[in-house]
Amino acid sequence: MSYHIIHILNHASRVSVDRGCLVCHIPEKSPRRVPLEDILAVIVASKGVSFSGDCLSALLIHNSIVLHCDHNYKPIGKTVGLHRVVHNEILDQQIFQDIPFMKKVWDKILLAKISNQAYLLNYIGAKHKLWEYIRSGNLDEGNAARHYWKIYFKNFGRSCPCSRTTRGAQDPVNGMLNYGYAVISSLCHRLLLAHGFNTSVGIYHKYRFRSDPLVYDIMEPLRTFCDFMLLRFRQTNLRKKIDEWVKFAAKDIVFSKINIDEAKSLSFNLAIDKYITSFSNCFRTKTLDNLYIPSLKEITFDYEKE
Repeated sequence: MSYHIIHILNHASRVSVDRGCLVCHIPEKSPRRVPLEDILAVIVASKGVSFSGDCLSALLIHNSIVLHCDHNYKPIGKTVGLHRVVHNEILDQQIFQDIPFMKKVWDKILLAKISNQAYLLNYIGAKHKLWEYIRSGNLDEGNAARHYWKIYFKNFGRSCPCSRTTRGAQDPVNGMLNYGYAVISSLCHRLLLAHGFNTSVGIYHKYRFRSDPLVYDIMEPLRTFCDFMLLRFRQTNLRKKIDEWVKFAAKDIVFSKINIDEAKSLSFNLAIDKYITSFSNCFRTKTLDNLYIPSLKEITFDYEKE
């Protein structure tokens, strides 16, 4: 089964095929090769990328897709073979929803979200009730969020906002959170499409005009990573304005590490890929036994030592 998702992030790259391999020619770097049969999708997230006709044909013959993004790295279209999605069974599962199964999936995602929020509050040494909420088995997302934000925002001193603002935020803290969430949602959106999901069909969130409810669903446990990165920036850069985090956000989001066991760690973007791959497998097998969701307690920033 194809499993590699290729991200083309360098401007003016050229993509071709040679002896059964996809070859990416990157300006001022050595060409990179991947066997065509191993490629699930190619994600184009840079400007001036060119494909040969033979290359596109070869990708489609091998049941791969090419996902195209705009200047904000948001998916805007994809090139696929005729009458085809990546995994028909996944689309079938989305259309003919098994309501009890969907509820189990959402419960698992919500548990991971509140657990990650609890780990963040533990990190700052705050007294909180989130572990009590979790142990009670009654996961009320609204109450947990109000409790969490009340404690979280206090750590920003004079920049402290009164409440969480999702649109049109005037304060810099909410503005930076919204920016970080947008970067993470773009990663999730691209990967969901690459795995054959229709992002208009959610698990918990409902469709609204020009919305992608499945992206919102998948995002929930990952938002706390952005919260943590912004708070960490505040604590280590007290003399800088909080909105300067925009200069460091991409590096934090892409290169921070998630320990998945004692011997192995993944960069955060690859941990998201592992998360969505396991999510895809759950849809095909109708079991949550192997669902992997990144945990905030496993985050490190080892790239700073490089």
